[in-house]
Amino acid sequence: MKLHQKGFLLVYLKRADSLWDEQIISATLKEYALQGVYWENHIRVSLDELAAGGLITRLEEKLSEKNGKAILQFRYQVSPFGKNRIVDAGLED
Repeated sequence: MKLHQKGFLLVYLKRADSLWDEQIISATLKEYALQGVYWENHIRVSLDELAAGGLITRLEEKLSEKNGKAILQFRYQVSPFGKNRIVDAGLED
């Protein structure tokens, strides 16, 4: 059984130390066999919610271009609080 998406985001990000949102989105789409703008935006909202809850932190941002449109990207890292919550929730030892 797969982890719920936010659990996956936390564990995946923790294992990598830090990642850009596009890397996280790509891995999540692949893991859950999803595609399309709706799901990309859904994952971005999930990342925003995890950041708002203090589970992950934004380390830096950059402006890039995707499909002819400017997009703001963020590099994320799991916070110490997020690492504790991962263990508390039984997502990882």
